[in-house]
Amino acid sequence: MNSLLLVILGLAQPAPPAAPASAAPASAPAALDVAAVVDGIQAFYASAEDFQASFTQTYTYQIYDRKQVSHGVVYFKKPRRMRWDYQKPTPKVFVADGATLWVYEPEESQVFKRDLKSAQLPAALSFMSGEGKLADEFDAKLLPSKNPDRLRVELTPKRHAGDYKLLIMEVDRATFAVEASTVVDPVGNTNHLVFNGVKTNQSLPDKGFQFSPPAGVKIITGGQ
Repeated sequence: MNSLLLVILGLAQPAPPAAPASAAPASAPAALDVAAVVDGIQAFYASAEDFQASFTQTYTYQIYDRKQVSHGVVYFKKPRRMRWDYQKPTPKVFVADGATLWVYEPEESQVFKRDLKSAQLPAALSFMSGEGKLADEFDAKLLPSKNPDRLRVELTPKRHAGDYKLLIMEVDRATFAVEASTVVDPVGNTNHLVFNGVKTNQSLPDKGFQFSPPAGVKIITGGQ
């Protein structure tokens, strides 16, 4: 049961008896500095051999003030394997099998194929699949959080990232699992992801990260 629901239920119950005068006041949760939060996030994913969750993605186009919302399921497995299954509104599949990045668009009957080494997964995602260190790649600072169960950390790339300029992660205060992230690109567009039902170390099968283009689809190699 989440803390907000406990508070709501508590308002409908009699107030507890006052504590004895000699009782020591309850101590507030210890404050964490930004280095401890970044280390906590890194440690959580270092201990996870695989990761899966459902996601909701909201992409906001700054210039047009327009939003596009998508839903699906994401999987990661060390090393360098990931899969994003977009289910709504348009089916699409991203698969990284460790050597090749595939992007399959069923409605267009086409597949993009690219060498994973040249794709250079963003550092913000590569650490989730077993590579990269956040402290080496980003300058970090803590931001205020409206949710007492979450911490918010802003990550700015130490080196020019090209396709994004800022990342904000919202992590579980107890486990440091990433529950939401927002990527801001150089022109102000935002890509906001919310993860639900996060599970780790589920022994995900390797075959889930393999992809064979369906017969008859157009295969496009290289490029962005």
